[in-house]
Amino acid sequence: MGHSRLHETFGAIAAIRDAGQLPLVVFDLDSTLFSTAPRNLRILEEFVARHGDDEPRLREVLASVCLDDMGWNIHDTLMERGLKDPSLLKALRAFWFARFFTDEYVLTDTPTPGAVEFVNHCHDAGALIYYLSGRHVGGMEQGTVRSLTEHGFPFWRGRCVVHLKPTFEMADRAFKDDALADIRSYRSPVAATFENEPGPVPGGLPGRPALLPGDGSLPGGRGAPRRPDPGRGFLPAGAHLSDAPSLPPLQVLQRLVG
Repeated sequence: MGHSRLHETFGAIAAIRDAGQLPLVVFDLDSTLFSTAPRNLRILEEFVARHGDDEPRLREVLASVCLDDMGWNIHDTLMERGLKDPSLLKALRAFWFARFFTDEYVLTDTPTPGAVEFVNHCHDAGALIYYLSGRHVGGMEQGTVRSLTEHGFPFWRGRCVVHLKPTFEMADRAFKDDALADIRSYRSPVAATFENEPGPVPGGLPGRPALLPGDGSLPGGRGAPRRPDPGRGFLPAGAHLSDAPSLPPLQVLQRLVG
């Protein structure tokens, strides 16, 4: 996948604006604009600090892992290294669950390389930036807004929307339907969608088909293990959008598509 895909997004934005309409670009957050690996590694470190004396192998595992080893489901990290004790995994899940979906811990996430620049460029080109995430109001919204703004994503400059689950308990199916209805309410074409879990959107989005990484899926369930790759991103390390015509093949969510 080359950098032509990047320009294809900007070309779609320009074409929609030339037609007198407002282009929307939809971005998922977890494992798309942000890597959750630092969040999970922090939780694992704290779990080991609390339980390492009771289970010495935990310290051995922690010493052997880095950000690249962290998936969305940190149980995999332990099980891949031979820690399969049901009581230990149950304790880890409870410890993880109490922290992962919170304002405090979401601030640990780091932007995918190139994501901040790419989203700003879409915004500067005239798109409405629609942040769509299964994170929930009443536990993650403050951390989400802080994370977006502190890392430099467009937010307070107009043409920016954050759509989160209104409650933690809301079913994924209902949330997706609600999000699609809200996006359609703008009566504007979607220039592109960016998501880490390829798959068809129920009912489809208005306007142009999704570009990357697949067919425009919306945020999925919280139980599916995902393995982000913190070393890859929207742009090669050190690159800038102004360099796009001369860049090597662009790593736009390359971990999934290319």
